[in-house]
Amino acid sequence: MLSSAIPKRLVVSFVLVGLVSLFMTSFAGLASERVSAQATGTDLKGLNFATTITVQAGDVIVVTADPIDENGDVNTALANITYTWTGSCGSHATSTTSVPSSTFTAASGGSCTGAITVTSTQGGGGETHPASGTLSMTVNVNALAAADPVPTYTDPSPIPEIVPDGLTADDVAVIIPSAGGSFTEVGGTASITVPAGAVANGTAAAVGIVSVATSGLPSPPAAASEGASSGTFTFGSSAINVQWYDATGAAQATYSLNKPAEICLPFTQDDLNGAAGGPDGLDVWRHNGTEWVSLNATANVGSGTVCGNSSGFSSFALGLDVAAPGAATGDSSSGAGDVSLPGTGGYTPTATTLMLLLMAGIALVVTGSITARRVLWARDLS
Repeated sequence: MLSSAIPKRLVVSFVLVGLVSLFMTSFAGLASERVSAQATGTDLKGLNFATTITVQAGDVIVVTADPIDENGDVNTALANITYTWTGSCGSHATSTTSVPSSTFTAASGGSCTGAITVTSTQGGGGETHPASGTLSMTVNVNALAAADPVPTYTDPSPIPEIVPDGLTADDVAVIIPSAGGSFTEVGGTASITVPAGAVANGTAAAVGIVSVATSGLPSPPAAASEGASSGTFTFGSSAINVQWYDATGAAQATYSLNKPAEICLPFTQDDLNGAAGGPDGLDVWRHNGTEWVSLNATANVGSGTVCGNSSGFSSFALGLDVAAPGAATGDSSSGAGDVSLPGTGGYTPTATTLMLLLMAGIALVVTGSITARRVLWARDLS
């Protein structure tokens, strides 16, 4: 018999699944209707207005009043009402509106304390609120913070052509106060970029870069025996000396800038593979004459450079981070230096998918109903 061939539990399951789908869809619609429901009154019986507002000079804001209908509800849909606005410490876009809001622009001068007022009148013999006077809201306008003065820079006149002894003009770049300057190592890719204002007004200097062997540099610091960081590095494939010259071309034993310059060193795939953490394990280190100091540099895999900022100059080296004490090392073929984009997760159904699910729910309800009728019909026949 058909009634025995189709289990009752399956029929009930079909019906329940379909009903749940329909319920979820209808619930969203009911919630939307509930939010959009409006007051039903027609007569203006009152007006509420905030008491104070604080803005910045020059701010453009929308101020709103709350009209009250005969049912005591805030009813912004009341018809045939004219709202009249005035204000000090600023101005309204228009003095009257047909809606209970107005665009107000705060004065752009200094600080100010004033008032925004509003009255409402319903046409056709309706009431005016307030019945006398106006509703007033205190407006406090705060002055804008003073802008930082635009820096002024003075270049030497004329700007000198600085060519140190034994070098050519291509071996250095002249740095001036108004524009700074930049230099890329001749025959290489290490570079320095100096911002405006880094050298003193009225002066000029020159800078050059020369690659050096790491064997002639002081050794990196000893590794820490505990903690979250080893505190040291191994030398990578790049090391340079940054040499500064005064306006006469004389080499400077030490040199400092008013603003830090950006130092960029190139790196190779071998450097990436050898650094603990891959690109995050690449850094630029500077030896200040006493110790190595990290510049907290950032690697740009696209350009193949790692860049950091420094106001002092001497020897700079590409440093490859050493794994922290106790960290698993693995062998060099484990791909620790490989660079790959992380996978993304999560799934958000599209509107089309949600519509298909709704249609499937309806189909399940119809199928369950038809199946149930067949079961009852077969039972009657039996």
